Amino acid sequence: MSQPDSFVFGTVGSPRSMPPKPGGSVGAVQHMAHLGLMALELGWVQSVRVTESTCDQIRQAAAAMGVSLSVHAPYYINLNAGRAEWPKARRRLMDAAHYGNLAGATEIVFHPGSYFEASPEVVLKKALPRLQACLQDLRRAGNPVRLRPETMGKSAMLGSLEDVVTMSQEVEGVEPCLDFAHLHARPGDGCATPGRPR
Repeated sequence: MSQPDSFVFGTVGSPRSMPPKPGGSVGAVQHMAHLGLMALELGWVQSVRVTESTCDQIRQAAAAMGVSLSVHAPYYINLNAGRAEWPKARRRLMDAAHYGNLAGATEIVFHPGSYFEASPEVVLKKALPRLQACLQDLRRAGNPVRLRPETMGKSAMLGSLEDVVTMSQEVEGVEPCLDFAHLHARPGDGCATPGRPR
C-alpha cells in the first residue's frame, strides 16, 4: 500500500460526508482523495458481492486519485473451522482476495477464527497449512495480494499478537493487521498486555 517508512490514513467504507453521487466505492475513493485521506478499506464484511466490471471501475478510480486500497474480508472466516465448514470459510477468503485484487487492493484483512477451547499451539498447527495452501493457490493464479490476519479483541479468538506474528513468520505473503483497540480489549481487564497491572 505504501512505502515501509510512511503512513497513509483512511477509513473503512465511505465516510458519512460523502455526497450521494457518484456513490458506491468509486465515489468513496474520490471523496477520500478530496478529504486528503489516501487509503480506503473496502468493507466486504458480510459477503463478497461485486462484479468484475465494478472492480475495474474501483481500480481505475483509485489509480487516478492515488488512493491505496485494502479489503476487509467477510467475518465468517475461520482457519480452525471443522472439516465440513472449512471449504465455505476458505471460499470467502479466496473470493475477497480474487475480487480485491481485481479492484486494485493489495491487502486482504480477515478475522482468523476461534480456538474452540483448544490451545493456540494446536490451532496454529491446523491454521498454518490452510493459510499456506490459500497463498499457494493465489500465487498460482498470479494474485499478489497480502493476507493480513487481524489481532482480535477476545481471548477465545485466534488472533493474539503472538498468533498473527507466527502466521506472518511462517507463511510468505502473510503480514499482521494490528488492531490496537482489539489488543487493548483482549486481556479483558483494560490493559494491553496480559498479566501487566493497570
